[in-house]
Amino acid sequence: MKRLFLALPLALAIAAPPALAAFVFRVGDTVYVDGKRYSWEEWKKIRDNPELREPQPAAASPAGPRAAACTTAIYYDEFPSEDERFQCSADMGMLTRGQIMEKGWKVDFVEKVPPPSDQQAQSPRGMPLFKYKLVISR
Repeated sequence: MKRLFLALPLALAIAAPPALAAFVFRVGDTVYVDGKRYSWEEWKKIRDNPELREPQPAAASPAGPRAAACTTAIYYDEFPSEDERFQCSADMGMLTRGQIMEKGWKVDFVEKVPPPSDQQAQSPRGMPLFKYKLVISR
């Protein structure tokens, strides 16, 4: 009798269909499933027939580094303009902010780096000077 109780859950686990998790949200006759919009009738057909479901592609990881830092070459009294280039780590070279975005990077953090104590700390306009460091990631 004990063996039957032990074997029954094992047999059910082996014979059970695979579980699929999807975020389903219904508003009136519209159903949203994992960000896609369906009518209620379309969703019932898809739900009842697993062959109609689209396979979820595996998330493709970008080749190369996932994080880097880009620093200005000189000191500025205000944030550099769009055409100024940043020296980037991870062998990316000198890039503008636009080029950084085009390559799929996003800026996570901007750090103002003050000059060393032996360098001039103010611009001719009387404003403090800083190097700017962008911490970026994919």
